[in-house]
Amino acid sequence: MPTLLTAENLVKSYASGTSGEKTTVLHGVSLSIEQGEILAIVGSSGAGKSTLLHLLGALDEPDEGWITLTYHVGMQEGEPETMIRQEYRQLSDVGLSDLRNTMLGFIFQFHHLLPEFTALENVMMPALIAGKSHTEAREKAKELLSRVGLAHRLENKPDALSGGEQQRVAFARAMMNDPVLVLADEPTGNLDAANSALLLDLMKQFREESGITFAIVTHSSEIASGADRIIRLHEGQCV
Repeated sequence: MPTLLTAENLVKSYASGTSGEKTTVLHGVSLSIEQGEILAIVGSSGAGKSTLLHLLGALDEPDEGWITLTYHVGMQEGEPETMIRQEYRQLSDVGLSDLRNTMLGFIFQFHHLLPEFTALENVMMPALIAGKSHTEAREKAKELLSRVGLAHRLENKPDALSGGEQQRVAFARAMMNDPVLVLADEPTGNLDAANSALLLDLMKQFREESGITFAIVTHSSEIASGADRIIRLHEGQCV
């Protein structure tokens, strides 16, 4: 399979405490993610897993190193696809924001659903931000919620949903703009075994049907064993 994302020699440090002394979290991490794979990133707490995921998702910038996302977009009917290469450090803030909203999807442990909006409205948000019409966004969101088994929960707000249902809403929201890569940070951390297995099944289903690639930070041995490949981090380095 072609390479979707390449990261080279990523270094990331953060200032800690009032002294401002820096703690290096990532020490020259290099990796690649293949198109269509489910990749698990594992390691002990403090190994740098979430930091790495934030860099890959353009939510933060490395101190050193570079990340490139390479994907294909369809042209007009009958015309060949065009390959796009986006090197994060060459993009403006607006370019990075557009990349995050249109090419990447995110699933977090604590869902980050907007409490004042319904499940349907939460899923619609990325499409509305991307400038799609309300009608188009609504129909796509209804379709996605139906695919994750929540067609009967469209008008429920997050506080009326179970933890597993909230995570499936977050999953549907991540799929809203047809991302090429979905980054998930401990997506099953608050779920029981049945809901964790369901989420992994959904990832495999969308991978098979839409070719979406998943990179998952996880402590779950079940999720890791269900991935196509595992990357282990130890003290900020791949081992």
